[in-house]
Amino acid sequence: MRAMSFFTRFSIRNVAAVMILALLVTVGGVYATTQYNKEAMPDIAIPFLYVTEVNPGASPQEMQNEVTLPLEKALKNVDGVKAVYSDSSANVSSLRLEFEFGEDMSAMKSRVEEVLSGVSLPSEAEKPKVSQITMDTQPIIYSAVTAKDGQSLKDLQRLVHDRIVPTLRGVDGVGDVQILGTMPEDIYIRPNLEKLKEKQIPLQQLIQTLKGSNIDLPAGQIKVDGKKNPVQVKGRAASTDDLKKQLISPIGKVELQDVAKVTRGSGEAESLTRIQGKPSIAVNVTKNNDANAVEVAEKVKKEIAAYTKSTNGIDVNIIYDQSKDIKKSVEGMTREAGLGALFASLLILLFLRNIRATFIAIVSIPLSIFLALALLKYMVPDLTLNIMTLGGIAIAVGRVIDDSIVVIENIVRRLQSEEVSQKLIIDATKEVGTAITASTLTTVAVFAPLALVGGFIGQITTPFALIVVSSLLASLLIAVSVVPALAYLLMRRSVPKTKKEMRISNGYRKILRWTLNHKVITLILATLIFLGSLPLAGLTGFTFMPEQEEKFLVLNLKMPQGTDIEKLKDEALQLDQKIRKEKDVELSQVMIGSPEGELDVFSMSTDGAKANWLVKLRSDADTKACMKQLKKILKPKDKRARFIVQDQESTSGSAAPIMITVTGKSEKSITEATKKVTNLVKGLEGADNVDNTLVSMMNGIDVTIRDEDALKYGLTTAQATSFIRPYLSGEEVGKVGSAGNLQPVKMQLAAKDMNQLQDIKELELSTPNGKKVKLKEIADVKKVTYPAVLQLRNGEKYATISGDIIKENTGGVLLDLQAKLNKLKLADDVKVTLGGSNEQITESFKDLGIAILLAIGLVFIVMMIAFGEGRAPFAILFSLPFAITGALLGNFIAGQPISSASFIGMLMLVGIVVTNAIVLVDRIQQQMRKGLTIRQAILEAGGTRLRPVLITAITTICSLLPLAVGIGEGAIISKGLAVVVIGGLIASTILTLVIVPIVYELLHRKERKAEKKSQLDNGIPG
Repeated sequence: MRAMSFFTRFSIRNVAAVMILALLVTVGGVYATTQYNKEAMPDIAIPFLYVTEVNPGASPQEMQNEVTLPLEKALKNVDGVKAVYSDSSANVSSLRLEFEFGEDMSAMKSRVEEVLSGVSLPSEAEKPKVSQITMDTQPIIYSAVTAKDGQSLKDLQRLVHDRIVPTLRGVDGVGDVQILGTMPEDIYIRPNLEKLKEKQIPLQQLIQTLKGSNIDLPAGQIKVDGKKNPVQVKGRAASTDDLKKQLISPIGKVELQDVAKVTRGSGEAESLTRIQGKPSIAVNVTKNNDANAVEVAEKVKKEIAAYTKSTNGIDVNIIYDQSKDIKKSVEGMTREAGLGALFASLLILLFLRNIRATFIAIVSIPLSIFLALALLKYMVPDLTLNIMTLGGIAIAVGRVIDDSIVVIENIVRRLQSEEVSQKLIIDATKEVGTAITASTLTTVAVFAPLALVGGFIGQITTPFALIVVSSLLASLLIAVSVVPALAYLLMRRSVPKTKKEMRISNGYRKILRWTLNHKVITLILATLIFLGSLPLAGLTGFTFMPEQEEKFLVLNLKMPQGTDIEKLKDEALQLDQKIRKEKDVELSQVMIGSPEGELDVFSMSTDGAKANWLVKLRSDADTKACMKQLKKILKPKDKRARFIVQDQESTSGSAAPIMITVTGKSEKSITEATKKVTNLVKGLEGADNVDNTLVSMMNGIDVTIRDEDALKYGLTTAQATSFIRPYLSGEEVGKVGSAGNLQPVKMQLAAKDMNQLQDIKELELSTPNGKKVKLKEIADVKKVTYPAVLQLRNGEKYATISGDIIKENTGGVLLDLQAKLNKLKLADDVKVTLGGSNEQITESFKDLGIAILLAIGLVFIVMMIAFGEGRAPFAILFSLPFAITGALLGNFIAGQPISSASFIGMLMLVGIVVTNAIVLVDRIQQQMRKGLTIRQAILEAGGTRLRPVLITAITTICSLLPLAVGIGEGAIISKGLAVVVIGGLIASTILTLVIVPIVYELLHRKERKAEKKSQLDNGIPG
């Protein structure tokens, strides 16, 4: 308290200096605010890494045996890896590594890459690619470039590659520019077998010559003039023209163009994009981790606008711009904070009835916020302005004014009966100094346990807690320094008139006297109210995080494994046509297919047989109604296809609301159990978009070389394969260009009309001795079927069932699901585990529940230190149960399910409710030290402290009302939190003013008995 008194004395004696400091804080805070990066959400490290590996021509079984299992064996021993999931399909192996929340995922990625570098894989396999998904890896801008005025898609592609992408990558803060829907830029060599035969050049010789000649290799180094100079042998062609002129045979000086056709960019498209049905190229922009999303987006849009204006023949549509959402969040939260401050100001004016005193109190709002923002920018430079920090500011507005209200109210009360002096201001501030210090420190202590909360909710609440705690500490400093200085400066010549005691104070004293005389009845009634409110928890339901309505939908079409791009295109375009006809749809972009082995951020898979839509709805559209309508009308023609409609929030990277894992000893038992569970979930009320990972069988062709027949022609299995591969998948024989701009060169033979088994059997191969032989003469060719994907979880077979929950009561749906799963009869070796939102809700609620208990413990310790004994803090804690009553009632009236936001609101309530009780109990103890009896002190404190308690409580409630009614946009937790705090504060304030005095007197019953005896002995009624 001496420190607090020091600040007060200094400010009173140096009013001018304090005013200058306040001005500097304001300027510094405004400047610091402009320096914060603006983002939609905190950068949450999602605890997964994705490893993809491509091995062209390999079957799922080969991929599993030769690629997946060696990778899995190496990766499962990496420290921190919780589980390894793998999918092995034709040509591609995909692994998902799960870690605990809180791990440094960047460090984990480096460690995984280091481990992968030591894994031995087939020579044909590409280098494994490791992907990390964070909030910052999601594009901040989705756009589509379309051609007009007869410009071809090929010309458009060249323009995008050569002009648009380099321009956007050069924008400060841009992390990457992703493009989809382009044709491969590879260079293709198509040999003319007749000309090769004429020049007497075997096909294998051509391949080996290209591989051996079209390459740059280091040869060592040589000392020249005492300096080491590297020596490099150059053989790589610099351009397509150089490649055409490459010498293949010295006999007759045969060049490549003499025996083959060399073309660029004429390969089969792996992905296509359409915007409003028109062919386009998708251009998506991501930002650097430390960049300002709003600034980067504005710069990117400026570059796009300038380029579009200066270039004829193209249109660029901005489909999604994250900066707009961020701006709406900032504007919405600023508006709500402003409205909250306005309501609080009017309320203070109503109670104090003094404009100057009201001005002094509300000055603490901007000063506290600006001081907190300035300090945090210096102490936590990575902190950003996002919906969590903005929500923290909006919430803090109602609380930062409380300390100043208590101080100015006490100063005004003293000024009404005493002469203005520096000593009066200092004494009046000191009189409530212990109370406001204890109350602020208890509220700060409430947020300390949030550091122990793990998982998604732990990462998302940290910025919220930082801004609230910093604002509260700043408000305490402002209350004991700036407020007394302003009071002395502004109220010396404007002394408040003495006012009669409020009628409500007289009424409260009567109620308080009655309840103190009827403790048992009062406590029984209070207990019944508390117990009667508990069933409301079951009526409101539970969810992980409150929902937000987005005006974007994400649609996903998943075709059977192996579906070719043309069939996928036909299916996707007929669905896209129906989507664009819907009245609520403003814009539709469809991305059909994806490059082999590339991780798709929408579906989090590497499967290329899929199409994704980003659908922009009209601003007045009902998102849920539109989703329902699209699900009704969109039916794929292929009955095996799976089609899902989700809102954008459902694809944010957190776990699916429903995620069930099925494991077992046999594939048959896993399949049967998965089908049963899938049907169960599909019939569950509130479940939607139900899918499973059971894979269909796909057709394949096995070519078994007959060694005896093959050797007659001088062929081994490896040689025969090397001859077959160019016909079916192409073979890379080098690269063209210079460092930083290398284009792959692939050899591909024209396998004319090879769509029948017989066509493959009739395939002609060149033998080492120059003869021709048909494949059927040396091999057995037959059709086979095998699983399209082989799935493993920590080396064991598994399947998953996933789905969305469309009811607000997520917890209720999950409880119903768990109960039905428990009754489901499955094979003895099968184990079914419910994860997803169920796991998130359980873990988060458990962690937050522990945090609340720890907070109560810390609050008790802080109060014991402040009061110097344990009975007063113990009495104060009795205000907390009734906060729960109000919180549950608030949720019930508002129709809000209990969520993580509700628990954070309860955490705040612990601090706020205790604050009001501290102000009351501190006054009781002050009066007892002045010689009043316990009963007299309680009644005097009740009447005196009623006004500041009501002002602080109602001010906080009024400041939170804009959040509770949801006026603003982008507040992911604000509404649920505000409802809990308002409900809890109303109930606890009413009951605190009655229950805490009763408990306080009960805890001092010995002293009370002694006082009553003394009063009776002196003839005074007790």
